[in-house]
Amino acid sequence: MVGIKTASLGIDIGTTSTKLVVAGINNLNQCDGSSNNADAQRVGTAQNSIFIDFNAEQKYQQPKNSEDSFTSENLDTRSEQCPQSIISALASCIEKAMANYSNQLKDSLQKISICGQMHGVILWCKGTKILRTVDGGYELHGTVSNLITWQDQRCSANFLSSLPASAGPISAGYGCASILWLQKNRPEYLSQFDFAGTISDFVVSMMSDLPEVMMSHQNAASWGYFDISSCSWQTDVLEEAGFPTSLLPKLVSVGTEVGRTVGSVLGLPDDIPVYVAAGDSQCSVLSTQFDSHQAVLNIGTSCQLSFLPSSKSFMESTHIQSWPYKATKPLCVVASMNGGNALASFTRMLKSWLQELDVEVSEDTIWSKLSSMTVLESADTNNSVIINPHLLKERATSTPETGASVTNILSHNISLPSVYQQLCVGLIRNIHEMCPAAYLLDNSISEIICTGSVFIRQPFMLSAVEQVYKNLKVSVSKTEINAAFGSILMTEEE
Repeated sequence: MVGIKTASLGIDIGTTSTKLVVAGINNLNQCDGSSNNADAQRVGTAQNSIFIDFNAEQKYQQPKNSEDSFTSENLDTRSEQCPQSIISALASCIEKAMANYSNQLKDSLQKISICGQMHGVILWCKGTKILRTVDGGYELHGTVSNLITWQDQRCSANFLSSLPASAGPISAGYGCASILWLQKNRPEYLSQFDFAGTISDFVVSMMSDLPEVMMSHQNAASWGYFDISSCSWQTDVLEEAGFPTSLLPKLVSVGTEVGRTVGSVLGLPDDIPVYVAAGDSQCSVLSTQFDSHQAVLNIGTSCQLSFLPSSKSFMESTHIQSWPYKATKPLCVVASMNGGNALASFTRMLKSWLQELDVEVSEDTIWSKLSSMTVLESADTNNSVIINPHLLKERATSTPETGASVTNILSHNISLPSVYQQLCVGLIRNIHEMCPAAYLLDNSISEIICTGSVFIRQPFMLSAVEQVYKNLKVSVSKTEINAAFGSILMTEEE
């Protein structure tokens, strides 16, 4: 780790994989600019130069449900993940980092920051720990539920309408809504648990063996029943609804040190400061170092368009929400449920069709072929298929749950490149309907910075943004690990 005075570990616990970065931190007065990575992404703060020196990613095993799942009926509406697969992926990333530095990282590591998929909820009992197995892996010991993710749809429109009013948005897949659903449908199952949090809150608790769950305002807002103006839970409202408020985490500001590593958990050295988990969307945005004239379009599994509020009211659109950001700063966010998950569904559909024809092709091969297809020159929507990619119903809409659709099918416009590229255009058109280019321009935003794994792996998506947001400058971030890096920046003083 030549040239690195201190190092930070940033972790992003995503929906399909866990990403990790090791960032070197050099005092600007002492920085010699050296790094193990010649192409290191580098940002400057008031006092330090921070750069990515190493990164790793580990995809999850196929998510599976425990025998004692949240519900046994209507499985199509359920989206759960096995927490053990997430812990195993995290342990693999940490092992790679330690091996890369021949364990020298243990001597220079100064802090650990974490972000992850928002909205979801995992429940666990006192005494739950991550222990090393005889084969060198790491395993959860204790009573732990599956992670019920942000994509979960078991909270129907009727159920949500029966809930008391929330100070902020509330929707299917939000932590408080999911717990209220359990309280109504599985009260005995719910009553066994002592703690609840997002998956990143859970990891922070396990790393530090915390006696209570600590949650940032960013993650709290993603659960619902959080008042952003007072930065507090709507405890009275939840108690009236029968919510077990003992499960509500303690709230702290983002950038707060909440504990220190203990017991060499996950192969980490002891006594390293661990910070409260932040939201992955906010961390992705922060890593771009954007300004008030730029919006950040992040497409991973889902899709978010974010920007800083102008002097004008951002509540002109029902799709634009105010999310906690850094310190007292809010962030305007337009969040779509449909992003890379729609592309993944399209890929799985192609694989299934090919199997029906006795052709075996891996999903990775299909992804590679799609990403290398020639960009079509014609952008004439009159002659293209029109794809509405609503595989998941958008939260801030009263539109009936009709699902995705394909229209304007003609004999000459149904080639695979054409259909795939119009799927990309459809995803961007969907976010544009929520937040048009004219609205951004009216709020002094002249550029969109594109970030997230989809833009790196599927080059046409950038062309789709340029096509739909044609009156704005469009640029792309060059790294896939923005959220993990951003989690480190969240802990830095401004």
